[in-house]
Amino acid sequence: MPRFQFEISEEQRLRVNKVFTEYGQMRSVMGRVLDEVMDMVEEHGYLVFGIIMDKGTDVRKIIPSLAKAERKAKN
Repeated sequence: MPRFQFEISEEQRLRVNKVFTEYGQMRSVMGRVLDEVMDMVEEHGYLVFGIIMDKGTDVRKIIPSLAKAERKAKN
């Protein structure tokens, strides 16, 4: 199976190890996160990367906001 690698901070590594030691499923969870982000980029363009990278953006609010915009666009 192919591997996907990128650099993270030591703090992120410790957090990831703690969370996935307790809950497991790293491959399933991270694969789903990657799929969701790539789906948003394919649907909405690189604007999604800009929003995620904006330090003033609360990433937790991005997905509900996009979902709301998509619902309105379909009506």
